[in-house]
Amino acid sequence: MQNKNEKRYTLEYIQKLFSQIPAIFILLLSTLLIVITFFILETKENREIDLLKQKTFLNEKFEKKQYLEKFRLQVDKQLKKSFLDEEILLKKVSYKASGYLESNSLSKFEILSDYFKSLEMENDVKIVVFTKDNLNILYGKKSIKYLEKLIFNSNDDIHEDITLQYISSQGKNNTQYWKNDDKKTVRLSFFDSVNILGYEYYIGSFSTINSIRKITKDSIVDTISKNDYKIWFYDILSQETFNFYNQKKFIKSNVLLENRKHTQSFEILEHYFKDLEYNQYFDDNSFFYHKFNFLIVNFYDEKSIENSISGSITSIKKEYRNWFFQILGIIIVVTSILILFTFLFSNFVGKIFNKYNSELENKTISLEHWKKRFELAIIASNDGLWDIDFKTKMIYFSDKWLDMFGYEKDEVKTFSDWFNLIHNDDKANVENLFSKIFAKADDTFICEYRLKTKNDGFKWVLARGKSFIGEDGELDRMLMMSMDIDKNKRLKKELLDVELLVEDGKIVIFKLVNDEELSVKYISNSIKNFGFTKREFESHERNFMELIHKEDRDKFQVAINAALKNDLQNFTVECRVKNAENKTRWISTRAILIKNHSRQVSHFYGYISDITKIKLSEEELKVKVQEELDKNRQKDRILIQQNKLASMGEMLGNIAHQWRQPLNNVSLILHFLRDNYKNDAVNEAQINKFMNRAFKHIDYMSDTIDDFRNFYKPSKSKNEFSIKELIDSLLQMIKTQFDEDGIKINIEYEDIKILNYENELKQALLNILNNAKDALLSKKTEENFEALINIKTSQNDDKLKIEISNNGGNIDEEIIDRIFEPYFTTKFEDQGTGIGLYMTKSIVEANMKGKIEVENISSGVKFTITLDI
Repeated sequence: MQNKNEKRYTLEYIQKLFSQIPAIFILLLSTLLIVITFFILETKENREIDLLKQKTFLNEKFEKKQYLEKFRLQVDKQLKKSFLDEEILLKKVSYKASGYLESNSLSKFEILSDYFKSLEMENDVKIVVFTKDNLNILYGKKSIKYLEKLIFNSNDDIHEDITLQYISSQGKNNTQYWKNDDKKTVRLSFFDSVNILGYEYYIGSFSTINSIRKITKDSIVDTISKNDYKIWFYDILSQETFNFYNQKKFIKSNVLLENRKHTQSFEILEHYFKDLEYNQYFDDNSFFYHKFNFLIVNFYDEKSIENSISGSITSIKKEYRNWFFQILGIIIVVTSILILFTFLFSNFVGKIFNKYNSELENKTISLEHWKKRFELAIIASNDGLWDIDFKTKMIYFSDKWLDMFGYEKDEVKTFSDWFNLIHNDDKANVENLFSKIFAKADDTFICEYRLKTKNDGFKWVLARGKSFIGEDGELDRMLMMSMDIDKNKRLKKELLDVELLVEDGKIVIFKLVNDEELSVKYISNSIKNFGFTKREFESHERNFMELIHKEDRDKFQVAINAALKNDLQNFTVECRVKNAENKTRWISTRAILIKNHSRQVSHFYGYISDITKIKLSEEELKVKVQEELDKNRQKDRILIQQNKLASMGEMLGNIAHQWRQPLNNVSLILHFLRDNYKNDAVNEAQINKFMNRAFKHIDYMSDTIDDFRNFYKPSKSKNEFSIKELIDSLLQMIKTQFDEDGIKINIEYEDIKILNYENELKQALLNILNNAKDALLSKKTEENFEALINIKTSQNDDKLKIEISNNGGNIDEEIIDRIFEPYFTTKFEDQGTGIGLYMTKSIVEANMKGKIEVENISSGVKFTITLDI
């Protein structure tokens, strides 16, 4: 039957929809096309601009890198030229000294000495003359002593003879470079030999002691000045810049930083002004001389590049804007044409609808009276409807009735056919009711009976009907409805059977009234197992709450209240009871909530089961399980400590790598202080600054030892710690080794504090990182790729998630579920024991009560650790 509030759609309304919906759809479609066009063009525009920027930046960086390389080669060339000029000068002086020695008598050696001294002063060199036969130094003994000190770190006569023999063994026309690596200095020498009166004399010249650092610095400055390179130079130790503003002069860095500008050059200068250490971030735009702490930098500004392509960007934007307006015009024109055609079509359809609307209204009026005749049948459609014709003795069944009992149409035709299907035990009752109908003593029929189904079973039904008297005063027909109540009938019987089953058993069935005392409506006879009688409860001498132990009554009431508040269908509770002998017993109670017609819970229907023996067994089992857990936890702690000791050798190597750079920096600072402590240009503040940097490096090395020592202490109890500080501390110990192996570690973490075993978590993470390193190094032997390890931490409610992934290749799906097993390894026998990941799982899941998972990802593996915060 149609709902009165349901809207009726007339042909007039449908006609209006036909005229409006197409136009609205076309407008929406055109709007959608405009929006899509706008976003597509905007996306293409942004992509083209990004490609232009990327191409321009890459070209500019490549050219700047080539430019720096060209400059560095020019500096090397200048250095070689400086040493070559020095070598030519030494040859010239040596030849002059040899010629003068040959042309003058050796008896007048004072004259020769004067000449040698004048040559030394004129050319800023030192001359040495000695005999090959008796190794007697005639001139320049100090220069030979310098060589003895440099070579042997001694001034003994024995070492002097060895030094002279070495020089003479090199033969004539011999050039030598004498470097002092500790002081970063170099001296050049050139020796020639002459025969005078049968004796062979070696005559040589030495350059003055030159600082290699100074020579390199002079070469850099000289190359910039002569070739007009667009490069500026920075001496980190003296904190001076040259050609910073392309003015070819030296300026102190602190003076420049007073008027700092937002450019790449100032960013580089500010970094190295505060820190001596090399920063890879500036690699694309600079070159760092690690040996001397020199820096050369391009004049490079990203804003200037953006300004250079601003015209191209404007042109691209203009082009895409023109395209948008062209497409917009096309969409508007097409939309207008479609709306015009829609208007013409809707007028045509309107005329047709008006014609048929008047015809349908007339037919509707004629069919209205049929509705009332079938209302009763429609109302009864949920039940089996059937009609008895008493004059013909025929019965007509609805499809619902036939489906209810499984019969086909025309299988049950007459009243006698139907009556024969009734169960023998119910026929008398049905016959009695129909006798009243036939005697016209009653015109209604209500009865529950069993009717035979087609599959030879019986089904309970509730039949209701009304008889009708014909015009002749005789019974005409009877309209009947049958409701299927078989399920309810069977359920009631099953409940009665259950009550009989437990009447003398150990399970107690009860039905309680929903009142304050939980009055007993029914309780089975099996309550005698607790020492009570059925009569005590059903006569209200006792109520149900008196059975519950005093300490558990609140618990039982809370369970009931929760079920009532949350509108649950049932509830279960375990509690203690007191039997008639006042002994405590454990029971499990389960009850369903029974509601009355007002939807209020009126009764609780359930059972009681004695679980005293189960409870006692559970307590014993808990004690045994706890003892075993304590033993296993102690074993795991010993294995964890052994695993830490096994990796101690590798960690000592990490410490050695971490100490190398700080020691080198401290050495540079000490050399700087030694060379500049009397220099007036270096003030006390600068001395203190470099002293502080040295102390900072020393503290760093001390902290490294502390971290290493703390790492190998087993955690005896839980403590609160920061996950960020834990990861930073761990990476501080291993990052140098990973860097040397070419493995990059990316970190993305939040500063989250958790309460757990700190050193155990460090060990677990170290095992995973070492496992990842082995996989990456193994893959590197087969192919060249960028080795990556990604570490990410996040918090989800009260859980901490740590994800460690790498691109060292996938684990075979057939063995990925076994990698946490003890002594299972995919490495060669001399590369691993297979205990690392097993210990990691034991640490995380057994000791820290967390969870660890592994999965294959794109070109690698990801480990996920989840812990309670």
